[in-house]
Amino acid sequence: MTHRLLLDTDIGSDVDDAIAMGVLFSAAEEIELIAVTTVAGNTEGRAWAAARMLGLAGFDGVEVCVGAQEALARKNRFAWRDIEMKDYPEGPDAIRSDEPAAERIARAGREEPGFELVAIGPLTNLAHALALDPELPSRVSRLTIMGGHIREVRIGSHLCKPGIDYNLCSDPEATVMVLGAGFPIRLVSADVTLQTWMREQDLALLAERPGPVPGVLVDQIRRWTPFQQKIFTGLGGTLAKDNVAFLHDPLTILSIFDASALHFEELRVVPTVEKGILRTIEVPAAAGLGATMQVATTVDAPAARDAIMERLLTI
Repeated sequence: MTHRLLLDTDIGSDVDDAIAMGVLFSAAEEIELIAVTTVAGNTEGRAWAAARMLGLAGFDGVEVCVGAQEALARKNRFAWRDIEMKDYPEGPDAIRSDEPAAERIARAGREEPGFELVAIGPLTNLAHALALDPELPSRVSRLTIMGGHIREVRIGSHLCKPGIDYNLCSDPEATVMVLGAGFPIRLVSADVTLQTWMREQDLALLAERPGPVPGVLVDQIRRWTPFQQKIFTGLGGTLAKDNVAFLHDPLTILSIFDASALHFEELRVVPTVEKGILRTIEVPAAAGLGATMQVATTVDAPAARDAIMERLLTI
């Protein structure tokens, strides 16, 4: 089965976007990558990183489009750490398009009906695309999203309060708009992604792989690990000593091709903003509220990690 995909990403901060692109590259025979769009903060810089990653992996014919720098209704909501922007090997680069991301997404709906939309960053570009084409949800076969806090989210022994989910919480108005628009949604939530990480021994195996993409990933993971430790322990969490990177976005990409390590349930979810914080609240089906979506509620984390690593070790 060939998956026709458009990827919307905030590559350039947390390293998991770059790792997710590596998983995507491993599926070259399974996908037709329509375009990549960037969102949140320095979207020009993110587009440069995405274009370079694509070019190094042999996807240099893919368009990369720059998207929204700010959230729909709030300023200074997006994190930018410039971690993934240093010491890339020389190109080639993929195609840097002048077409804005939202317009590219809307055009994909018109020209590629039935395509899959994959969002591994804030949903701002998708909200703008909806404003351009309110019929977009009917043109998409599935919208796969990394985000959501559904039942229980933990960082080690620390039980997290709502608001930990950066992708959906950083632009809550866009999230409410997109989740309520009628897309056929698959949600890979923080409930499962914070249980899944790459270990030091996995990184060592990746470092043995020749080629520019594994080299970039190893370098960027090494840069990211101390930031991750600081961020998540600062939130009160406890991280395993061998955790070099959480696999939020790679797990989301993996689910497109192989969902065997994840258990999905069809749930009714109400997206709402409560005291300024985005909530994705599960409600009984009989309540007649919210939107029905497939939600990843449990994960076999070792199996998921092994499946991601198996793919990364082929690129």
